[in-house]
Amino acid sequence: MVNRRWILGWAITGFVVAVIMSITLLVLWNVYIIGDYRTISHLSQSLGDLRNIHPEHRDPSVRWVIVAMGSTFFTVIITALSLFFAAFLASRRYQRIQTDWLATTTHELKLPTANIQLFAQTLQKTGLGESDRMRFVSLILQETQRMDGLVTRILMTRRIEGGMQEIRMENIAALAWLESCRKRIASPAFELEGVREARVRVDRRQLETVLDNLVHNAHKYGDGSLPRVVVLASDGFVTIEVRDSGIGVPAALRKKVFKRFYRVPNREHRRRTGTGLGLYIARSLVKMMGGTMGVRDNPEGKGSAFWIRFKEVV
Repeated sequence: MVNRRWILGWAITGFVVAVIMSITLLVLWNVYIIGDYRTISHLSQSLGDLRNIHPEHRDPSVRWVIVAMGSTFFTVIITALSLFFAAFLASRRYQRIQTDWLATTTHELKLPTANIQLFAQTLQKTGLGESDRMRFVSLILQETQRMDGLVTRILMTRRIEGGMQEIRMENIAALAWLESCRKRIASPAFELEGVREARVRVDRRQLETVLDNLVHNAHKYGDGSLPRVVVLASDGFVTIEVRDSGIGVPAALRKKVFKRFYRVPNREHRRRTGTGLGLYIARSLVKMMGGTMGVRDNPEGKGSAFWIRFKEVV
């Protein structure tokens, strides 16, 4: 960390010095060219004599051409330096995000791995009752599912960025489909209400991935109450909202939360585990299905309402 700050500090200092030197040189260039007209006149006369050109035939606009060329040259230098510095800062920021994500992901993998090892070692002991044995087996399955979910998100991110994610569109009744999702044993619980007639054209499997992600987040960042999934229809669009009563998302960060690896930088959010890939995957899948996605304040009180919107199928 110290080396990175030292390198970045030198880069910023070098950039500032280069810009100041370029601006100073540009100002001196213009002052010299415009102010010292006598020198230019003698120089032009000498060149004219050498070329057998009479002074009265010389074009007086040459002086301004020289000024324009010099100004353009140094403007290009300043612009190039600015672009280089902006690219450098973006690269450093991306590297920092990747490093933080790698540390978080390593922790996410290490914890369930350690738990599985501990539970398995416990199962090897003699004298365990059947109820205790089944409990440890259930815990091992939970940790395995947790690891599988993390690996699945990483692989899906790779498929999305590589353009390899398949989309198979079909027409579905939004509310009826959500009711079937709620009945699944592995699905996180949620309350449901909305317009029964609303129909959309989506990929059923990918939309299920989006819904699971949003409902899991609602449980993770909520206050313990069940999330509410609401289906709305108006102006030719169908909106599915997942509402929670949790800590919410600050208004200034509502666009950033959908970026890859991004996590809200406050204590309440950092206390919850995560890799910063879930919302990125969800928005990418919604976009691939022709929809839009965003977040707003929960209209029913505290918390957030993550929404996905598609054109209504008549």
